Amino acid sequence: MSLLGGENIRLLQKLFKADDDGSSSDDEPTAQDVPQLGPGDIGEPAAQKPKSKKHPTDPAEHVKPCSYAPLAPDTQPNPEPSTLEQWEAQQLHQDRALFDSRKQPDYRLSYRQTVATEDIYLQMNCKTPATASCESMVVEVFLTAEDDSVGIHQIELEVQEQRVTVGSPRYRLELTLPHRINPDRGNAAWLSDQKTLRLTLVMVRELDFVNF
Repeated sequence: MSLLGGENIRLLQKLFKADDDGSSSDDEPTAQDVPQLGPGDIGEPAAQKPKSKKHPTDPAEHVKPCSYAPLAPDTQPNPEPSTLEQWEAQQLHQDRALFDSRKQPDYRLSYRQTVATEDIYLQMNCKTPATASCESMVVEVFLTAEDDSVGIHQIELEVQEQRVTVGSPRYRLELTLPHRINPDRGNAAWLSDQKTLRLTLVMVRELDFVNF
């Protein structure tokens, strides 16, 4: 008969297991505590980047304030009158435009440049087909409903730096030009067979000395 019963053997087995678990030192690192190194850990450790904050979900929060400088006020093509005669002329012009019942005619704007032999074959002046290389602006006003008896002497024409006013017995046109012109240069031609007034105006722009 065995000196130790089955119950005593199980108690003794538990005692030996407890001794094995406590035999390891607490100071020895376990497998879980040892960091796993890789190729990226060679060399000096890189500085950790600060975590970026989450952007708000509101779309209005993503709009940045405008950083552009305010535009300088542009010079007006028609400055304010400084004398009594200029005030009267401006008031008369506004009254005519307000009470005038004549129709506005159709018109067409185009550009023209002077091309010589050195431009076509040698390209010496560096001109291009763009409108920046054009010296003149052509304004064609179609007065198709006028009578055949209407001639150039019955057409009113006023040319300013950036405005052209054309008047006839049935039409009136007040056109603001896209570029400044020289009022003292240019010409006007009346094409009686087409009932068209053609104006050739010389433009004055800031970068003309570069393009010409």
